Amino acid sequence: MAVNVIDRSLKALTRRYPKPFVKLVLDSTEGVAVATIENPEINLPERRLDFVYGLRLDDQEYLLHLEFQLQHETDLPERMFTYNALLTAAYRRPAISAVICLARQEYRRLPEAYAVTFRSRAVHTFTYRVIRLWEYEEAIAGGELKELAPLLVLLAEKGKEEAALARTRELVLAIGDEKHRADALSVAITVAARYFSRDFLLEFFKGEMEMLQEASIVQEWINEGLERGRKEGLAEGLEKGLAEGLEKGRKAGKLEGEIETLQRDIQEVLEERFGRVKKGMGKKLAAIDDPAVLRSLLKKSVRVKSLEEFARLLEEV
Repeated sequence: MAVNVIDRSLKALTRRYPKPFVKLVLDSTEGVAVATIENPEINLPERRLDFVYGLRLDDQEYLLHLEFQLQHETDLPERMFTYNALLTAAYRRPAISAVICLARQEYRRLPEAYAVTFRSRAVHTFTYRVIRLWEYEEAIAGGELKELAPLLVLLAEKGKEEAALARTRELVLAIGDEKHRADALSVAITVAARYFSRDFLLEFFKGEMEMLQEASIVQEWINEGLERGRKEGLAEGLEKGLAEGLEKGRKAGKLEGEIETLQRDIQEVLEERFGRVKKGMGKKLAAIDDPAVLRSLLKKSVRVKSLEEFARLLEEV
C-alpha cells in the first residue's frame, strides 16, 4: 500500500513540476522543451540473441551474452544496450555482454559503448566487451584455445588461408570424441566455404568424408546424398550431397561478403567526408542486399555534397 501511495505521489509531482526533475538530471533546462508523455508504454519486437550462458560464481548467478559479428553493424551499440537491459529484466540477474568480431578486418574505430549525449556531454554510457578474435589466432593455432580451431580461416592474414585450414584439420583430427570431431570438421568446412571452392575442399578433406556421416550439423546437406548413396554407393552419394551443400555455401558466402564489403565501403566514405552517419541511414543501407545497387551508391557517395543528399538517394532505392 505504501509503495503504491509513493508511486502515485511521485507521478503527480513529476506531472505538475516537470522542469525541476529535468534539471536534476541534465543540470539545466535552458532551451529545453518539456512535455509529459501520457501513459507511456514500451512495445518491443521479439529479440533473438546469438548466445547466452548461465554463470555462477560463489553464490552469485550471472548471464553471459555473446553477439557474433562478421562485420560491425552501425546500430550494434544501441542493440547491445537494449539486449543487456532486457536480459537483466527477464532473468533478474546481472548480464555481462560481449561482442565477438570474427573476421580479420582493419577497423579505424570499433565502438565499445552506447552513449547518450546531451550538449556534447555523455549523460549515460553503457560499455561492453569487444573481442577481436584475430588477436587470439596464435592461442587457437597453438592449442590453448583449440576448440575454436574451425574459425582459424576467418582469422588468417590474406594469402595464409590454406595454411590456416591445414592447421585446423590437424587440431580437429586430434579431438578424442568421435562425434565432437565430426561436428568440428563440419563447422570448419562450412567456414572454409567462404574462401575456397567446392572442388578444393572436397579434395582437401577427401580422407575425412566418411567421418562427416557422424556430424549432426551437416545432416541437412548430406541427407539427399545419403539417399542417393543407397543407389549409387554411400561414398559417392555422400560426396555429391556435401558438394552441393558446399557450393551453396560458397556462393552465399561470396555474395554476402561482397554485400558486406560494399556496405562498409559506403559507410566509411560517408563518415570520412561528413562525419558520423545517423543510425537510420545505416539501417537503410544495411537493408540493401543488391550488389549492383550498392556499387552505384558507392560511386554516388563520393560525389554527393551532403549526407542529406545521400539520404534522398537511399529513399529512391
